[in-house]
Amino acid sequence: MLIRRHPIEIIQLLPKRLKESHKGTFGQVLLVAGSNKYTGAAALMAEAALRSGAGLVGMVCTHLTAQVVRSRCPEVIVFEAQEDAGVFHKSVLDIIKTAINNYNFSAIGIGPGIGLLKNESDIYNSLMEMLMPLKCPVLFDAEAMAPAFKWLKENRQLEQRFVFTPHPKEFMRMVGLESVTDVNKDVLLAAKSISQTVIYKSHFTIIGSNEGIWRSPTGSQALATAGSGDVLAGLISGLMAQGLDVSQGAKLGVYLHGLVGELAEAEFGLRAVLARDLCNLISKAFLAVGDNNV
Repeated sequence: MLIRRHPIEIIQLLPKRLKESHKGTFGQVLLVAGSNKYTGAAALMAEAALRSGAGLVGMVCTHLTAQVVRSRCPEVIVFEAQEDAGVFHKSVLDIIKTAINNYNFSAIGIGPGIGLLKNESDIYNSLMEMLMPLKCPVLFDAEAMAPAFKWLKENRQLEQRFVFTPHPKEFMRMVGLESVTDVNKDVLLAAKSISQTVIYKSHFTIIGSNEGIWRSPTGSQALATAGSGDVLAGLISGLMAQGLDVSQGAKLGVYLHGLVGELAEAEFGLRAVLARDLCNLISKAFLAVGDNNV
């Protein structure tokens, strides 16, 4: 186990685990993820959300993705959606609406492995209009970010309940830049342009919001592996489902994810770490921060 002193601001963000509780006490998170090409992204996101401590995890996904998720994460409630050339058909909106109507989801995570959808603009415009009345925090990742970011620029929302998790290439596509010259400045401008939270994932991770820039003190090159971002997306979504707002969920999720990378480096070295290893080490990260004392 790594020995380090964790900031009190991070320790205080850990969701409380009362003895007088049940799975409904710890939130319900809905994930919309995966495609026939990227089934693993959805499975990694789902497992990380479960490991975050969320009481219930539901996932909207295509049939092929559903098979992988059911095999790796039997705890997940799966809502199968029709596909169109391997990605979601526009009827996925009906599946999402039905899931939302039947459960009391306290957070939503959208995007890992979702791919490029046909009629993308129409689908995401309808999705955003569906999400607005819910008032719960929502995370966007991967291909879902650019259309959601565009909608929020055109329909500015003062309530801070959306978080975006791009790596450099995704960030440039999302904000329409050809290059990033000043990371802190560009991320802060992007966040303030929609009054929401942006997590920039690189060899370091920073969070931009109306409050300014926050840089995580944790991290490792071991996180530079396929699926690492899907784990982060699931972890943050699950933490927000337990009552943290987007700023709190982003900070705690990024800090824990970086700590998981450090633990993975200590156990496997810098080269051999897989995203599935990160999921398995989330519990150790919680323990290191003081989870057994909450």
